[in-house]
Amino acid sequence: MSTVRYHIRHRTAYFYSGRIDLCHSLAHLRPREDEGIEMTSHKIEVTPEPRFQRERRDYFGNTTNYFAIQQSHESLDVVATTTVTKEDLTPVLPVAGVSWDKLRVPPNGKDPSGVRLLNYLLPTATCPRLTAAAEFLKPSLIPGRDVMELVNEVMGRVFREFQYVPGATDTTTPLETVMKQRQGVCQDFAHVMIAALRPLGIPLRYVSGYLETIPPPGQVKLQGADATHAWIEAYSPTCGWIGFDPTNNRIPGGQHIKICHGRDYFDVQPLKGIFLGNGTQDLVVQVDVERM
Repeated sequence: MSTVRYHIRHRTAYFYSGRIDLCHSLAHLRPREDEGIEMTSHKIEVTPEPRFQRERRDYFGNTTNYFAIQQSHESLDVVATTTVTKEDLTPVLPVAGVSWDKLRVPPNGKDPSGVRLLNYLLPTATCPRLTAAAEFLKPSLIPGRDVMELVNEVMGRVFREFQYVPGATDTTTPLETVMKQRQGVCQDFAHVMIAALRPLGIPLRYVSGYLETIPPPGQVKLQGADATHAWIEAYSPTCGWIGFDPTNNRIPGGQHIKICHGRDYFDVQPLKGIFLGNGTQDLVVQVDVERM
């Protein structure tokens, strides 16, 4: 089996119009090493220097980095640099061996990592039970259809029926609005699949990560032009967790680099936190994923 090595640089910078006196932040920037990824190096640099910084694992097994800045500052710069080696897999759609209408997940059942599957079955504020999502799903509900075949079918429909439009939504846009306007970005498409399929009793989790982008022939790849990416994973007892990327209508392979997973976007935000101060803020995000 071949492997590929990637160097990733992920910069998040906040520029404030006034003075900030206190900042508490939580970062999800370290890729998981239990997903066919081997970490060679990983470093997070924070400017100004935090008074306190600690790394830990959250409930879902993701590595998080908490830091606190307790001096006055007018900007915050967080740069994560990572080198990983990943299996260059050829994606294949597996067969679950059970139809969606016969799949039964025990209420107290756990996945191989020990996390209760119920976490990935219940609705969340971001992925609520919506009539619009149920109506969207109906044409795909062929009795006897294999679980993974159904998820793959829904992935293809989201790809074809929703338009990728950067700026059409933000992290606060309700899913109901996304369903109505049929526009959004990768996190919206992942949420659509989650909201549509979880009510059937299929465990789905939201995945945050990176996707290597390759420029058109003859063009130079622009620095900072990449971005974080989102997709979903669906579970069956026979297959375990299988990834599906509705933004690109493909099963994730060697070019997908997973950071973390959870119930929805807000479990796995790359960087979130609170600050005490005045004024407004401007955000700059730059991501580079380079094959070595």
